[in-house]
Amino acid sequence: MEANIMLIKCGKAKKIFGARIQKVESGDWVRTWAFEINDKQATSEGYDQTPVQGTLTATTEYPGCPYCKTNGFFKCGKCGKINCYNSEEVVTCGWCGNSGTTTAAEQFSIE
Repeated sequence: MEANIMLIKCGKAKKIFGARIQKVESGDWVRTWAFEINDKQATSEGYDQTPVQGTLTATTEYPGCPYCKTNGFFKCGKCGKINCYNSEEVVTCGWCGNSGTTTAAEQFSIE
């Protein structure tokens, strides 16, 4: 079984968290759980370097963001990092501050 941790930033809490992702038979990924983590620990564990490509869905057990509880996320078009998404029309990246409108995607790379 292939599993990794990807980092997501919660815009409401202004904090990062780790989401465990697991590769399934189809080659796609599922999010299985999430946990609070600080910047220093995330960098030392290399979680900021996890590339993922394919569909990324949540399992029924996935608890969502430990801060705002959402299951949604968006990938910033400028820095490429992942943020919580709460159905906003206009989003702002918690990593780089870039703002823009969202576009739904079935598949993309998380790098």
